[in-house]
Amino acid sequence: MKKFFIWTLASLFAMPCMLHAEEVEIQLMEVIQMGTLPGDNPLDDSTQSPNVPTRPRDFHATIDGNTLSITKEEPTIPSAQAVVVNASTGGIVLNQQFTNSLNEQISNAGVYVLHIETEGGALVGQFVVQ
Repeated sequence: MKKFFIWTLASLFAMPCMLHAEEVEIQLMEVIQMGTLPGDNPLDDSTQSPNVPTRPRDFHATIDGNTLSITKEEPTIPSAQAVVVNASTGGIVLNQQFTNSLNEQISNAGVYVLHIETEGGALVGQFVVQ
């Protein structure tokens, strides 16, 4: 009986911790595009864009419950496009341009893929909404 009481009490105290969603960082990875590079050394090509490719640490993305937050950490990037796709259905749930930060609610539970696209490249990450 004493063990039952302890387990019941422990469950009551643990329940709010299990129900409370916490902020989880979304790991971002650089998307590398394959293609034909002109000339012998593409770094010396004067027609190539002067922008530095986007890196994963240029942005900080988190999910807290159902709130997606993205902040731009690199001030030289003028703007970015955030696209969120439901991994199960392939449906786009968010397609929005932003300059410094973005906070959006994702209404349905599921697994989602985040694409952050800039003039210099693209990043991708995956997250779960419960």
